[in-house]
Amino acid sequence: MSVAPLERARGALAESFRFAAALIKDVRKLLTLTLLNIVPIVNWIVTGYFVRVVRRNPGEPLEVREFGELFKEGFNFFLAVLLLAIVLAIPFWLVALALMLLRINVPELLKAANESLSGRLLLTATVEFAINLLLGPAIGLYMKRGKISEIFAFGDAWRAVLGFGVADYAFACLVVMALTCPVTALSSILLPPPPLTQGRVGGLAEALLIAMGSIWRAYAPSWLVSAPLMVLVNAIYYKVLAQLPYPTAAPPPPPPPTPPPAIEEMYERLVDRVLRTWGGTPERAKARIESLIQKVMEERGVSRDEAVRMLYEQL
Repeated sequence: MSVAPLERARGALAESFRFAAALIKDVRKLLTLTLLNIVPIVNWIVTGYFVRVVRRNPGEPLEVREFGELFKEGFNFFLAVLLLAIVLAIPFWLVALALMLLRINVPELLKAANESLSGRLLLTATVEFAINLLLGPAIGLYMKRGKISEIFAFGDAWRAVLGFGVADYAFACLVVMALTCPVTALSSILLPPPPLTQGRVGGLAEALLIAMGSIWRAYAPSWLVSAPLMVLVNAIYYKVLAQLPYPTAAPPPPPPPTPPPAIEEMYERLVDRVLRTWGGTPERAKARIESLIQKVMEERGVSRDEAVRMLYEQL
C-alpha cells in the first residue's frame, strides 16, 4: 500500500497539535508545567514529564504529579544527553586540534560567519536542524526504553526514522524549528519595558528603582513570557518523537538453568517427603527410602546415585 508524500509527517504533526491544544485547554497542567519550567534544576520535572509523554504516547496530556519520579526521570535524561554530548564532542575536538596544527584560524572563520545576521541565523538553524534530524531519534529511543545505554543505539534509532520516512521526519523537524522562531520574537515584543525612573521620584526610592531598571535591562526575563509557548513547542516536538516506530527492544536473555541439587540433598528431600506423606520417625522414613532405592537399583540396573536421582525426579 503506497503512502502519499509526507502523509506520516502530516498525521504525526496533526496528532501533536491536538495534544498541544488539549494542553492549552487544561490551564492547570499548562500553568504548572510553565511555572516549573522557568526554575533551573526544578525544570527537570518538566523534562521528566515529556520523557513519560514519549514513553507512553498518550492521547491526552498526562497528569502532572509524582514530582519526585518526574525529577528522577529528568535528571537521568540530563545525564544521558550530557554523556552523548561528551562522546560526540571528541571528534570535534580532534578536528579543531588538527586545524590548529594546520594553522587555520578557526575563531576567525566563526567570527566571519557570525558577523552578519543572516550568517548567524543560518549557522544556528543548520546546527539545530542537524541535531534534531540525527540525534533526536536517539534521544527519543532513550526516552522510550529508559536505559541510558539506549541513547547510543543509533542503528535502532535510524531504523525508526526509515520506518517513519526520512523526508517525513525532516519535514516535521522543520515545522518544529519554524515554531521556535516566532516564540523568541514574540517574547521580545511582549516583554514589558523596564520601570521609568528619571524625574519621577527622588532619594532612596529613585536609587532603588534605578537599580531595578539596571537589573531588568541586564537580565531581562524574556523567558517569563515565552515559557508557556516553549512548553507547547516541546509538547509538539516530543509528541512527534513518541510516534516514531521504534523497534521493539530485544528481550533480556533467559536466566541460566538452575543446577540440580546434589545427591545428598535429593536424598534428604526424599526422606522429608516420606515423613510428610506417611509420618513416623526419620529412621523409618530412611528405611523406606532405602528399600525404594534398592528396588530401583535391581529393576533398572543402575547405581545408587542414579536410583536416588530417578526417585527424586518422580516427586
